[in-house]
Amino acid sequence: SEESMNKVSSWYRGLSRRKRDSILISISIIGLFSTIFTILGVSLKDFIEVSICYRILIVMCLFLVVYIAVCSVIGQIYKNSVEMSVRQTSISITYGDIFETPEQRLIGCDTCYDTRVDDVVISKNSLHGKLFLKYGNIDDIRMTVEAEAKRLGLQKDSGGLYEFPLGTVIRYNSSIDGHTYLMLALSKLNTDHEAHINMTEFVSMLMRMWRELSRVYAGKEIALPLLGTGVLRFDDGVYEKGDLLRCMLFTLDSCGVRFCSRVKILIPKGTEDISLYEYKDIF
Repeated sequence: SEESMNKVSSWYRGLSRRKRDSILISISIIGLFSTIFTILGVSLKDFIEVSICYRILIVMCLFLVVYIAVCSVIGQIYKNSVEMSVRQTSISITYGDIFETPEQRLIGCDTCYDTRVDDVVISKNSLHGKLFLKYGNIDDIRMTVEAEAKRLGLQKDSGGLYEFPLGTVIRYNSSIDGHTYLMLALSKLNTDHEAHINMTEFVSMLMRMWRELSRVYAGKEIALPLLGTGVLRFDDGVYEKGDLLRCMLFTLDSCGVRFCSRVKILIPKGTEDISLYEYKDIF
C-alpha cells in the first residue's frame, strides 16, 4: 500500500549515507550476478533442490553478506580522510594535530588576542595558549596585532586591548618555528574569562572568516581545526562535532569565496567518532 511505501521510504531516508549506499551497491551486485546467470541459463535450483521459500532466504542471506562486506569496505576506505569540493575549492577532511601540519595554520583566539596565557584568562592547553607560549613569540604577536588594529582604525579599550570583530584573521609569521599562523578572532571572553558564542554569531563569524582567509592566504594551502570544540562554550546549547563540521562547510558554500589551493579541516586525534563518508559529495 501507499502507506507502507511511505514508511519504507521514510526508513530509508533516515539511514546514514554509508548504509544507503551499501544497500544500493549490494542490490546492484546481486542484480549483476543474477543477470549473468540468467543469460547463461543457470539458476539456483541447478545447484540445490529446495523450495522457493528457501531460495528466497538464500538470496537474502547472500545480500546480507554482500551488504556487510560493502559497508565494511566503505568504512575502511573513508576511515581517516575524505576529499570533496565546495564551490570549486578542494577540501580535505582528516584527523590530525594542527601544529603538525605543513600548511598555514588557522588558530582560534579571543577577539582581543589576549596574551595573558595563565590558565585564568587564556588556557595553556588551548590552541591559542599553545601558539602564544610554544610556537610563537608574544612580543612579535603583540606588534602584529597592534599593526592590524591600526590598519582597521581600532582604539584600545579600558583594559588596553583592541577589540576585533568576530571572524577577523591576522596573519602572523612565527620566528620560533618558521610557520605561518592565521590567528582568528573566534570568540569573545566574558567577565569570567570564558570563551563564549552563540550559533548565530558562530555562523556570522565563519562567513567573515572565509572572506578574511581569502584576503590573507596568498594562494597557499590552509589547515583549519574543527572550530567550535575545545574550550569554546555555546550560549544556546551543545552542538555535536558533526554539526560544527557541517556548519563550516555550508558557510564556505554560501559565502561565495573560492580558494585556488587546498583547504584542510583537521579533526582532533582521539575523537574518531565522525563518519567522514557522510560528507562525501555532500553538495
